[in-house]
Amino acid sequence: MKQVEMVNGHLRFPTLLSGDGEPVILLHGFPDTHENWAVQMKLIADAGYTCLAPALRGYAPSCQPGNGDYSLHAAVDDLLVFANQLGGRVHLIGHDWGAAVGYLACARYPDTFCTFTALAIPPLKRLPQALLKVPEQIKLSGYMQFFQLPMAPEAWLKKDDFSGIDKLWQRWSPDWEPGLYLENAKHTLREPGVLPAALGWYRHLIRLWRKEQRETQEWLGMNITVPTQVLIGEQDGCMSPRLLDHTVNHGDFPGGLRVERVSGAGHFLHLERPETVADLLIAHLKRGECLA
Repeated sequence: MKQVEMVNGHLRFPTLLSGDGEPVILLHGFPDTHENWAVQMKLIADAGYTCLAPALRGYAPSCQPGNGDYSLHAAVDDLLVFANQLGGRVHLIGHDWGAAVGYLACARYPDTFCTFTALAIPPLKRLPQALLKVPEQIKLSGYMQFFQLPMAPEAWLKKDDFSGIDKLWQRWSPDWEPGLYLENAKHTLREPGVLPAALGWYRHLIRLWRKEQRETQEWLGMNITVPTQVLIGEQDGCMSPRLLDHTVNHGDFPGGLRVERVSGAGHFLHLERPETVADLLIAHLKRGECLA
Protein backbone atom coordinates (compact mmCIF):
# COMPACT_ATOMS: atom_id res chain seq x y z
CA MET A 1 0.00 0.00 0.00
CA LYS A 2 1.47 3.33 -1.09
CA GLN A 3 0.73 6.84 0.14
CA VAL A 4 0.40 9.26 -2.79
CA GLU A 5 -1.50 12.47 -3.60
CA MET A 6 -4.22 13.36 -6.05
CA VAL A 7 -4.31 17.01 -7.09
CA ASN A 8 -7.02 19.46 -8.10
CA GLY A 9 -5.58 22.94 -8.58
CA HIS A 10 -3.87 23.95 -5.36
CA LEU A 11 -5.63 21.22 -3.36
CA ARG A 12 -3.66 18.08 -2.57
CA PHE A 13 -5.60 15.00 -1.50
CA PRO A 14 -3.79 12.27 0.51
CA THR A 15 -4.49 9.00 -1.29
CA LEU A 16 -3.90 5.29 -0.76
CA LEU A 17 -2.73 3.39 -3.84
CA SER A 18 -2.56 -0.34 -4.44
CA GLY A 19 -2.54 -2.79 -7.33
CA ASP A 20 -2.12 -2.84 -11.10
CA GLY A 21 -4.93 -2.87 -13.65
CA GLU A 22 -8.07 -0.92 -14.45
CA PRO A 23 -8.41 2.05 -12.07
CA VAL A 24 -10.94 1.95 -9.24
CA ILE A 25 -11.59 5.09 -7.16
CA LEU A 26 -12.98 4.51 -3.67
CA LEU A 27 -14.62 7.42 -1.83
CA HIS A 28 -15.25 7.37 1.92
CA GLY A 29 -17.96 9.07 3.95
CA PHE A 30 -18.58 10.65 7.37
CA PRO A 31 -17.32 10.21 10.00
CA ASP A 32 -14.60 8.18 8.36
CA THR A 33 -11.22 8.35 6.64
CA HIS A 34 -9.80 7.20 3.32
CA GLU A 35 -7.34 5.03 5.25
CA ASN A 36 -10.12 2.65 6.24
CA TRP A 37 -10.40 1.46 2.63
CA ALA A 38 -7.11 -0.43 3.00
CA VAL A 39 -8.58 -3.92 3.51
CA GLN A 40 -11.00 -3.60 0.59
CA MET A 41 -8.23 -2.18 -1.59
CA LYS A 42 -6.00 -5.18 -0.99
CA LEU A 43 -8.77 -7.62 -1.86
CA ILE A 44 -9.73 -5.71 -5.01
CA ALA A 45 -6.10 -5.17 -6.05
CA ASP A 46 -5.46 -8.91 -5.68
CA ALA A 47 -8.27 -9.41 -8.21
CA GLY A 48 -6.33 -7.36 -10.78
CA TYR A 49 -7.25 -3.70 -10.31
CA THR A 50 -5.50 -0.46 -9.39
CA CYS A 51 -7.22 1.01 -6.35
CA LEU A 52 -7.01 4.64 -5.31
CA ALA A 53 -8.72 5.96 -2.18
CA PRO A 54 -8.39 9.76 -1.86
CA ALA A 55 -9.40 11.82 1.14
CA LEU A 56 -12.61 13.70 0.52
CA ARG A 57 -12.40 17.47 0.15
CA GLY A 58 -11.54 18.94 3.56
CA TYR A 59 -10.49 15.70 5.24
CA ALA A 60 -6.86 16.81 5.39
CA PRO A 61 -5.35 20.28 5.84
CA SER A 62 -3.87 20.12 2.32
CA CYS A 63 -7.29 19.74 0.64
CA GLN A 64 -9.22 22.44 2.49
CA PRO A 65 -10.19 25.16 -0.02
CA GLY A 66 -9.70 28.77 0.95
CA ASN A 67 -13.25 29.62 -0.12
CA GLY A 68 -14.72 26.93 2.14
CA ASP A 69 -16.61 25.26 -0.72
CA TYR A 70 -17.73 21.84 0.54
CA SER A 71 -20.64 21.49 -1.85
CA LEU A 72 -21.43 18.25 -3.64
CA HIS A 73 -20.84 20.14 -6.89
CA ALA A 74 -17.23 20.81 -5.85
CA ALA A 75 -16.78 17.18 -4.76
CA VAL A 76 -17.97 15.97 -8.15
CA ASP A 77 -15.43 18.30 -9.75
CA ASP A 78 -12.68 16.77 -7.62
CA LEU A 79 -13.73 13.30 -8.74
CA LEU A 80 -13.79 14.26 -12.42
CA VAL A 81 -10.31 15.73 -12.16
CA PHE A 82 -9.03 12.54 -10.52
CA ALA A 83 -10.63 10.39 -13.23
CA ASN A 84 -9.07 12.50 -15.99
CA GLN A 85 -5.67 12.11 -14.36
CA LEU A 86 -6.19 8.34 -14.50
CA GLY A 87 -7.03 8.30 -18.20
CA GLY A 88 -10.66 9.41 -18.21
CA ARG A 89 -12.39 6.05 -17.58
CA VAL A 90 -12.60 4.56 -14.09
CA HIS A 91 -14.67 2.32 -11.84
CA LEU A 92 -16.21 4.05 -8.83
CA ILE A 93 -17.07 2.78 -5.35
CA GLY A 94 -18.53 5.17 -2.78
CA HIS A 95 -19.67 4.85 0.82
CA ASP A 96 -22.00 7.34 2.54
CA TRP A 97 -21.04 10.84 1.23
CA GLY A 98 -18.83 9.09 -1.31
CA ALA A 99 -21.90 7.26 -2.61
CA ALA A 100 -23.86 10.53 -2.86
CA VAL A 101 -21.03 12.05 -4.90
CA GLY A 102 -21.05 8.93 -7.06
CA TYR A 103 -24.76 9.08 -7.88
CA LEU A 104 -24.42 12.69 -8.98
CA ALA A 105 -21.22 12.17 -10.97
CA CYS A 106 -22.56 9.10 -12.76
CA ALA A 107 -25.79 10.90 -13.64
CA ARG A 108 -23.99 13.95 -15.06
CA TYR A 109 -20.84 12.39 -16.52
CA PRO A 110 -21.71 8.77 -17.38
CA ASP A 111 -18.96 8.34 -19.97
CA THR A 112 -16.35 8.72 -17.23
CA PHE A 113 -17.40 5.64 -15.26
CA CYS A 114 -17.26 1.96 -16.18
CA THR A 115 -19.19 0.82 -13.10
CA PHE A 116 -20.50 2.33 -9.90
CA THR A 117 -21.23 0.77 -6.52
CA ALA A 118 -22.99 2.72 -3.77
CA LEU A 119 -22.54 1.48 -0.22
CA ALA A 120 -25.11 2.31 2.48
CA ILE A 121 -26.99 4.91 0.41
CA PRO A 122 -30.07 3.94 -1.62
CA PRO A 123 -30.76 5.51 -5.02
CA LEU A 124 -31.19 9.24 -4.53
CA LYS A 125 -33.61 10.12 -7.31
CA ARG A 126 -36.70 8.90 -5.44
CA LEU A 127 -35.40 9.41 -1.90
CA PRO A 128 -37.46 12.54 -1.08
CA GLN A 129 -40.73 10.70 -1.82
CA ALA A 130 -39.49 7.61 0.00
CA LEU A 131 -39.07 9.58 3.22
CA LEU A 132 -42.85 9.99 3.35
CA LYS A 133 -43.25 6.21 3.27
CA VAL A 134 -40.44 5.39 5.71
CA PRO A 135 -41.08 7.90 8.52
CA GLU A 136 -38.45 6.40 10.82
CA GLN A 137 -35.83 7.76 8.43
CA ILE A 138 -36.77 11.31 9.45
CA LYS A 139 -35.63 10.47 12.98
CA LEU A 140 -32.55 8.62 11.78
CA SER A 141 -31.55 11.63 9.65
CA GLY A 142 -32.03 14.13 12.47
CA TYR A 143 -28.28 14.45 12.85
CA MET A 144 -28.11 16.07 9.40
CA GLN A 145 -30.23 19.01 10.51
CA PHE A 146 -28.23 19.28 13.73
CA PHE A 147 -24.94 19.35 11.82
CA GLN A 148 -26.15 22.38 9.84
CA LEU A 149 -26.18 24.50 13.01
CA PRO A 150 -23.16 26.65 13.87
CA MET A 151 -20.69 25.64 16.59
CA ALA A 152 -22.91 23.22 18.57
CA PRO A 153 -22.14 20.15 16.41
CA GLU A 154 -18.39 20.63 16.80
CA ALA A 155 -18.75 20.90 20.58
CA TRP A 156 -20.91 17.77 20.81
CA LEU A 157 -18.69 15.67 18.57
CA LYS A 158 -15.42 16.68 20.27
CA LYS A 159 -16.63 16.34 23.86
CA ASP A 160 -14.78 13.69 25.93
CA ASP A 161 -12.27 12.76 23.23
CA PHE A 162 -14.73 12.74 20.33
CA SER A 163 -17.33 10.68 22.15
CA GLY A 164 -19.91 11.95 19.64
CA ILE A 165 -18.10 10.04 16.90
CA ASP A 166 -18.18 6.92 19.08
CA LYS A 167 -21.94 7.30 19.49
CA LEU A 168 -22.55 7.70 15.75
CA TRP A 169 -20.57 4.58 14.88
CA GLN A 170 -22.33 2.58 17.62
CA ARG A 171 -25.75 3.78 16.49
CA TRP A 172 -25.13 3.26 12.80
CA SER A 173 -23.44 -0.14 13.08
CA PRO A 174 -24.86 -1.80 16.21
CA ASP A 175 -23.50 -5.07 17.59
CA TRP A 176 -20.06 -4.46 16.09
CA GLU A 177 -16.78 -3.38 17.64
CA PRO A 178 -14.94 -1.11 15.13
CA GLY A 179 -11.63 -1.01 17.01
CA LEU A 180 -8.85 0.47 14.87
CA TYR A 181 -11.27 1.65 12.17
CA LEU A 182 -12.90 4.04 14.62
CA GLU A 183 -9.54 5.21 15.94
CA ASN A 184 -8.39 5.91 12.36
CA ALA A 185 -11.48 8.03 11.76
CA LYS A 186 -11.02 10.00 14.97
CA HIS A 187 -7.35 10.56 14.17
CA THR A 188 -8.31 12.14 10.84
CA LEU A 189 -11.05 14.28 12.41
CA ARG A 190 -8.57 15.62 14.96
CA GLU A 191 -6.36 17.10 12.24
CA PRO A 192 -6.46 20.91 11.90
CA GLY A 193 -9.63 22.12 10.23
CA VAL A 194 -10.98 18.67 9.37
CA LEU A 195 -14.02 18.56 11.67
CA PRO A 196 -15.44 21.94 10.53
CA ALA A 197 -14.71 20.93 6.93
CA ALA A 198 -16.52 17.61 7.34
CA LEU A 199 -19.53 19.42 8.82
CA GLY A 200 -19.29 21.90 5.96
CA TRP A 201 -20.60 19.17 3.66
CA TYR A 202 -23.87 19.21 5.62
CA ARG A 203 -24.03 22.98 5.91
CA HIS A 204 -23.78 23.38 2.15
CA LEU A 205 -26.92 21.31 1.58
CA ILE A 206 -29.18 24.21 2.53
CA ARG A 207 -27.50 26.81 0.31
CA LEU A 208 -30.19 26.48 -2.32
CA TRP A 209 -29.56 29.99 -3.65
CA ARG A 210 -26.23 28.91 -5.17
CA LYS A 211 -26.18 28.10 -8.88
CA GLU A 212 -24.08 25.01 -8.21
CA GLN A 213 -26.63 23.72 -5.72
CA ARG A 214 -29.42 24.12 -8.27
CA GLU A 215 -27.34 22.20 -10.81
CA THR A 216 -26.83 19.25 -8.47
CA GLN A 217 -30.58 19.19 -7.85
CA GLU A 218 -31.04 18.82 -11.60
CA TRP A 219 -28.53 15.97 -11.69
CA LEU A 220 -30.54 14.13 -9.05
CA GLY A 221 -33.43 13.89 -11.49
CA MET A 222 -31.37 12.28 -14.24
CA ASN A 223 -31.32 8.58 -15.07
CA ILE A 224 -28.02 6.78 -14.52
CA THR A 225 -26.71 4.80 -17.49
CA VAL A 226 -23.60 3.55 -15.68
CA PRO A 227 -23.98 -0.10 -14.55
CA THR A 228 -24.81 0.35 -10.87
CA GLN A 229 -24.81 -1.78 -7.75
CA VAL A 230 -26.30 -0.78 -4.39
CA LEU A 231 -25.22 -2.56 -1.19
CA ILE A 232 -27.04 -1.93 2.10
CA GLY A 233 -26.40 -3.53 5.50
CA GLU A 234 -29.53 -5.10 6.94
CA GLN A 235 -28.78 -3.56 10.35
CA ASP A 236 -27.96 -0.06 9.09
CA GLY A 237 -28.86 2.45 11.80
CA CYS A 238 -28.24 5.49 9.62
CA MET A 239 -30.15 4.72 6.41
CA SER A 240 -33.11 2.41 6.87
CA PRO A 241 -32.92 -0.65 4.60
CA ARG A 242 -36.68 -0.15 4.09
CA LEU A 243 -35.83 2.81 1.87
CA LEU A 244 -34.87 0.33 -0.83
CA ASP A 245 -38.52 -0.68 -1.16
CA HIS A 246 -39.36 2.84 -2.33
CA THR A 247 -36.19 4.09 -4.06
CA VAL A 248 -35.28 1.19 -6.32
CA ASN A 249 -36.72 1.64 -9.81
CA HIS A 250 -34.88 -0.22 -12.55
CA GLY A 251 -36.18 2.24 -15.13
CA ASP A 252 -33.99 4.91 -13.51
CA PHE A 253 -30.90 2.82 -14.35
CA PRO A 254 -30.92 1.96 -18.07
CA GLY A 255 -27.37 0.61 -17.72
CA GLY A 256 -28.50 -1.96 -15.18
CA LEU A 257 -29.05 -2.02 -11.42
CA ARG A 258 -28.23 -4.69 -8.85
CA VAL A 259 -29.27 -4.41 -5.20
CA GLU A 260 -27.93 -6.53 -2.36
CA ARG A 261 -28.81 -6.50 1.34
CA VAL A 262 -25.81 -7.63 3.38
CA SER A 263 -26.79 -9.63 6.45
CA GLY A 264 -25.00 -9.13 9.75
CA ALA A 265 -23.83 -5.64 8.80
CA GLY A 266 -24.78 -2.04 9.55
CA HIS A 267 -23.82 1.26 7.97
CA PHE A 268 -20.09 0.43 7.73
CA LEU A 269 -20.78 -2.83 5.92
CA HIS A 270 -17.49 -2.85 3.99
CA LEU A 271 -15.60 -2.84 7.30
CA GLU A 272 -17.92 -5.23 9.12
CA ARG A 273 -18.15 -7.87 6.35
CA PRO A 274 -15.03 -7.21 4.26
CA GLU A 275 -14.84 -10.51 2.37
CA THR A 276 -18.55 -10.63 1.56
CA VAL A 277 -18.58 -7.04 0.34
CA ALA A 278 -15.34 -7.47 -1.61
CA ASP A 279 -16.80 -10.46 -3.46
CA LEU A 280 -19.80 -8.36 -4.48
CA LEU A 281 -17.60 -5.42 -5.50
CA ILE A 282 -15.25 -7.54 -7.58
CA ALA A 283 -18.08 -9.38 -9.33
CA HIS A 284 -19.60 -6.03 -10.33
CA LEU A 285 -16.25 -4.71 -11.54
CA LYS A 286 -15.77 -7.77 -13.74
CA ARG A 287 -19.25 -7.46 -15.24
CA GLY A 288 -18.44 -3.92 -16.40
CA GLU A 289 -14.79 -3.97 -17.38
CA CYS A 290 -13.65 -0.76 -19.03
CA LEU A 291 -13.01 -0.97 -22.73
CA ALA A 292 -9.76 0.46 -24.06
